[in-house]
Amino acid sequence: MGTSELIVAGLLPQISGALHVSVSSAGMLITVFAVGMMVGAPAMSMATLRLPRRTAMIAALLVFAAGHHVGALSTGLGLALVGRFAAALGNGTFWTVGAVVATAAAGPAASTRAMGVMVGGTTLAHIVGVPLGTAAGQLAGRQGPFWVLAALALAAAVVIARRLPADAGGTDSSIRA
Repeated sequence: MGTSELIVAGLLPQISGALHVSVSSAGMLITVFAVGMMVGAPAMSMATLRLPRRTAMIAALLVFAAGHHVGALSTGLGLALVGRFAAALGNGTFWTVGAVVATAAAGPAASTRAMGVMVGGTTLAHIVGVPLGTAAGQLAGRQGPFWVLAALALAAAVVIARRLPADAGGTDSSIRA
């Protein structure tokens, strides 16, 4: 999911050409993702507060994948922006719920380490995933990386559905927690 945040930067020329907009206008795809994370993710996290955490994580991954499908299929900037915003909602929701699940699964003694692993994964996604996605986009077209991100999110949703216990992360459902 970390790759999604910055993958657009390396694909701006291809995206701007495909959407028939300037490179700077295509750059709004990065901005709208950040806005979706900043504004939408907390709201979505509150909206999913009463759901089982496994369900919330799967829903977040499905929204993330759908956003990337929309982005890959879009032929205009408006629809591409909608896709990016949806992907950001899914990304932010997954992060907030995933952090609760990871720290609860690790227990008090290892909760900091669990968060370190999550942050380390995002850092690795930026270091490895963004350049690979940019190269793939230059070779296969601007849609390729978005299809791959969507497919990976769907695969992760299947893994979570099969492997994560229904009560993962506890059952406390309070915004104050």
